[in-house]
Amino acid sequence: MILGNSLRMDHLGYIRALVEQGGPRESDYAQLDAWISTIHSLIRSGQLSAAELITLREAFGEAFSPTTMQGFAFIKPHGYAGDFEIIDRIYKNYLSPLPHLTAWDRYWQSHAAAHAVRNRKDYFHQLLDRVAPPPGGGKSLSVLKLASGPGRSMFEWLSANPEAAISFECLEIDPKAIQYASCLNHRFRDRITFHQKNVLRYRPTAQYDLIWAAGLFDYFTDKVFASLVRRLLPALAPNGELVIGNFSDLNPSRPYMEIFDWLLNHRSPLDLRRIAEQCGVPHDRVTIGSEPAGVNLFLHISPNSTK
Repeated sequence: MILGNSLRMDHLGYIRALVEQGGPRESDYAQLDAWISTIHSLIRSGQLSAAELITLREAFGEAFSPTTMQGFAFIKPHGYAGDFEIIDRIYKNYLSPLPHLTAWDRYWQSHAAAHAVRNRKDYFHQLLDRVAPPPGGGKSLSVLKLASGPGRSMFEWLSANPEAAISFECLEIDPKAIQYASCLNHRFRDRITFHQKNVLRYRPTAQYDLIWAAGLFDYFTDKVFASLVRRLLPALAPNGELVIGNFSDLNPSRPYMEIFDWLLNHRSPLDLRRIAEQCGVPHDRVTIGSEPAGVNLFLHISPNSTK
């Protein structure tokens, strides 16, 4: 093995001690973050073998089972990272009901990435608040939502704005996600239409006032990202807006996420602007926003100049 026995035992001993005490306390978070960063660096530099990494994960025991957030993220029971169920668990601040595992989920939910996912739901709500026509205004707005996931962001906003003249068209490849979101939004079934489609094969046939994709494009290479943007731009209605979320390259939770194979293409504001310009979008039609944690960035593209 690449690591010496004493160093390897130090890492194993550290995790076993945390497991024995029932998970990390808040006072342990900084040290655990530092340990995760060390392990992440060892993995990336090739100093930690695949077998050693398996041994370290096994040391977590049940704390790396689907009963916990980190275990669920690693095992991926729905077959892919960032599935509808784990996103909804983040939205709801899920904590394992098992007392010896609850602390691990508190740690997960305290991470910047988890805060950013919750914040991006609020960001979407604020966008809807801004574009929603006044009640009785006689105008209805259409929203295209790509990779609609658990559907909670729509459910919460429509619950708070039941009279709003907005309809949602949702693209989602996972039939289980559609079933989950349809059940959650049953009372709004006349306002939401779901399509089981692969967004990469999607060709818009209508125009939308808002096109929203929160947790999708950071799984794409720059080439695929740009190709899809080019396809979506003609689907913007006059005065419409395309808004794409992407995790920032400054995401402090990146080492933690990558240890359980939740891999994203992190990007900077300059990266997002560069991709938009590659798609022929003028500079003055592009703005970059972020949620309060600064971890989730948002590329805004409008059909008209922002000046």
